[in-house]
Amino acid sequence: MRARRWIEAQLGFDARLEAETQRLVEELKAAQDDAQRYKRVTEEMGVIMGRLRDERNGFKLECEAASAELRRLTRPRAAVSSGNRAARSASNDHRGPASRPSSSALRVLCVGTGRDGTTSLARMMQDAFDHQDNGDRAVHEWGSSELNELFCQLQETNDRGIENQIRRIILDCPHACVVGNGYAAVLPIIAELVGDQITLVHLRRRDRAACIASLAENAVLAPENHVYYADSPNARRKRPTAFHFAEMSKQQWMELSLTDKFGWYYDKTHSLIENYTSLFPNTLAVDMEDLAADSVRAALARAAGSTEAPRAFHVNRFVDLRHVPPDRRSFVQRLLGQLDFHKLGHDDLYGVREILNELIYHLAHFPDQAPGALDELRWTLSETHRLLNQRLDDVRELMERVGVDSDAAPRVNGQ
Repeated sequence: MRARRWIEAQLGFDARLEAETQRLVEELKAAQDDAQRYKRVTEEMGVIMGRLRDERNGFKLECEAASAELRRLTRPRAAVSSGNRAARSASNDHRGPASRPSSSALRVLCVGTGRDGTTSLARMMQDAFDHQDNGDRAVHEWGSSELNELFCQLQETNDRGIENQIRRIILDCPHACVVGNGYAAVLPIIAELVGDQITLVHLRRRDRAACIASLAENAVLAPENHVYYADSPNARRKRPTAFHFAEMSKQQWMELSLTDKFGWYYDKTHSLIENYTSLFPNTLAVDMEDLAADSVRAALARAAGSTEAPRAFHVNRFVDLRHVPPDRRSFVQRLLGQLDFHKLGHDDLYGVREILNELIYHLAHFPDQAPGALDELRWTLSETHRLLNQRLDDVRELMERVGVDSDAAPRVNGQ
């Protein structure tokens, strides 16, 4: 009797356990379904928010462009410009470059920190100019290192004559657009001289940490323009620091890590641009992450005076240099980091031109101070000449195969 009751109890327990297990399984399935629904809703909301953000940015850019155009059309630029320029010249006793009329061709000034899409933006602006086929040029980092150096000297010596050197550089700018760093600290002088004729584009990389890390890596890779930042004997030109703005002593600055220095540089650059934006009637704010957006490209086209939006570019990426000797890294980065892969895939001559351009640039800046360096340069130049002539012979042979008159081709050294 007891055995039967025990068996019945055990069977009842098994039944309850199975029922409880089934209930838990159903709850887990329901929870999994809820999780999947939540994931789908979250993804859909992300897509919707992204579209709304793009539309908001598009409306913002259109409003900025319309407002800038309205200010340009209604502002009495000639009278105000000459009056302001004369007043500032008289108050500061700046004669010479400040008093002469502007011969600057500059129409678009794009300012950022560097490593924030400046090279890509320069290519995009050039693409916009190319659509007009009027010979205008967009140049990356034109006068940047010189202006950085001069600003630092001005702050360190308080020699007001240096301001005339800065003015001369700006007034003599031969390009329709310049893009890069080096302009933020001297924006008031730029506004005084040519502010009424240019559009100021504030370029920012939203990912602050990534921008700072990239700036630090670039200072190690190419220290030439990083005095006060890069700990390298190759650093030659100065870059503004916190002690140039009396925000800390030089000793305190030099004790900062490279990352902390560029953290200050990132924040200060954007703070300066934002503070001086009001000096320019035509302005535009662009994030690097949005350069490929239709609304941004359309706004850049308007700034360039073009009706056709430029193509999106993504160049000047850092390449893997772990296995490249340190003294060759700058050359390899320039060669590979700035290749436009889209153009490389559509233009058979693009790669040849880019590689030859970088090779000539590299050889023109070949270090000549090390023992035997000039002998190495002479050998490299001779081999380059021999190799190019050999390749030209191959090209002429191919031309003859397809019936092209090689005699009509341009000659090299009379060959």
